[in-house]
Amino acid sequence: MTQVRSDVPHAVSGHVAVGGEASSLDEPPSRWLALADPNGPIDLARFFPDVDIRVEPRSSAFSDALSAVDPSLVVLIAPLAGPGDLQLVAGWRAIHDRSRAVLLSPHQAVAARLHALELGFDDAVDLSSDPMEVVGRLSIAGRRSAGSAYGSDVRIPIGAGVELDRRARAIRRGGRLLPLRPKELALLEFLAVNPGRAFSRAELLDTLWHDVATHPRVVDVYVFWLRSKMERDPANPVHLLTVRGSGYLFDPPHHPDAPEGWPSASRPNVNNPPTPR
Repeated sequence: MTQVRSDVPHAVSGHVAVGGEASSLDEPPSRWLALADPNGPIDLARFFPDVDIRVEPRSSAFSDALSAVDPSLVVLIAPLAGPGDLQLVAGWRAIHDRSRAVLLSPHQAVAARLHALELGFDDAVDLSSDPMEVVGRLSIAGRRSAGSAYGSDVRIPIGAGVELDRRARAIRRGGRLLPLRPKELALLEFLAVNPGRAFSRAELLDTLWHDVATHPRVVDVYVFWLRSKMERDPANPVHLLTVRGSGYLFDPPHHPDAPEGWPSASRPNVNNPPTPR
């Protein structure tokens, strides 16, 4: 199993050091609970020294601590954490909707990570990923445990009979779950919680892709994919709209308080397949 290196920048006091600089984040959660081997692939206490972290090496002790500690973030590290632990945390997570749960598992445990996401885990991370990503994604989950900056609604209406299920990381449509790629989820979530505002490609790249060198047209590709999943007629979208000269905008269904100037959901919009330029 890949070991998280000791030279990975620490995530301290809600700050993750990247490229030698610390980026300011929300305050860290009050306490985390982990089911993990203390001598395993990642030393949580080392990478998060300012967070109160309780690590239990046995499922029985972890189960007892889950009720006693009332953690804001639960971390399961496989293979010590098994299917029964996933089910236990999923049931607990469904009741404690302000808390977050993350599974860390070896590279080959793809089925376990997908199962965790289906159960409602907030993230499932491949331990062979870049160590900075592993630590960073734990930090993000910890910050969101205190209340996401993107709002707290688990399900957001995004069309007639269509919802974004943030916990399942999928679109619910006609009783079916349509899974979303990570960046599809991030893009739709960001636009859905900022309705009525047009964002340029540059703004979306800066917010969601951060400093990664990415061609601006990649946003068009993701919008095209999202429309195919959420719009009744993807070729003529009425909710995920193109605003000429401005970018993209989410127009929510049945929004009686929309400010003057918002595009009407009945206004025609075209979903052309993205082409390189």
